[in-house]
Amino acid sequence: MKKIVQHAFRLLLVICLLPSMASAQAWTRSKGKGFYKLDFARIYAQNIFDERGDVAPFRTLGNYTSSFYGEYGLLNKLTVTANVPFYVRNVINETKGRQTGQVIEQGIVNNNVGDVDLALRFALPVKRFALSTTVMFGLPTGDARQVDGLFTGDGEFNQMLKVSAGKGSARWWVQGSLGLNNRTKGFSDEFRYDFEFGYKFFQDHLLAILKVNGIESLQNGSVEAAASGLFSNNVEYMGIGPEVLYYLNAKKTFGVSARVTGALSGQNVLAAPSTAIGVFLDFK
Repeated sequence: MKKIVQHAFRLLLVICLLPSMASAQAWTRSKGKGFYKLDFARIYAQNIFDERGDVAPFRTLGNYTSSFYGEYGLLNKLTVTANVPFYVRNVINETKGRQTGQVIEQGIVNNNVGDVDLALRFALPVKRFALSTTVMFGLPTGDARQVDGLFTGDGEFNQMLKVSAGKGSARWWVQGSLGLNNRTKGFSDEFRYDFEFGYKFFQDHLLAILKVNGIESLQNGSVEAAASGLFSNNVEYMGIGPEVLYYLNAKKTFGVSARVTGALSGQNVLAAPSTAIGVFLDFK
């Protein structure tokens, strides 16, 4: 049972974290300008995609992640970004007998910080469209030792190199990214991708975005996949979902956001959507 718990909770974090890091990656911020967001995400699941990609039942579980995402223009063509899940609450509900109502399995809770991602994004000299490269470092700041397996981090230091391209006009934009995630401690490296299409409404106060993202394993690690879930070996995932951002003031510096993300297919990943709301500051 402990291995199943580890398996599920390491997997659900990908749904929460990927959308936060998949915004406007083809463009850099102007020097001194930034974007800052507080995000509150939730997953409530009773099913999981197993090792064969089939949907299987699982104990009712929840993940509640509060995070900060920020990007700041160090130079016109160099932006630093950070994704900081400062509070992660993992919960497995207790199990009761249908007839007796007696508790069969106790509930489990772990509250902790998550793994921090820091990155540098460089704009490349291309004129007809936006092109950038991002170097990201995943810091093992989360809890990877919780005795019941409700981990909030993977316990390993990873590095990802990503190339992003995008094009847009005053009302719309489209972009895509391809990345290679180098993992340590015997874990398989990963191929990651994301795609985004956005459109602006109501005098650019409302931004509507459709996002697709995924992970493919390179199958080159030595750790057994069944032992540790998402942050072990050979996890694969494809997700899709909408996101909206709405500016509340005339200067378009302050707003609110909402998104839904779910797995279309997967291997060792929760078969449930992630929902999130947030508030942001945008200094162009």
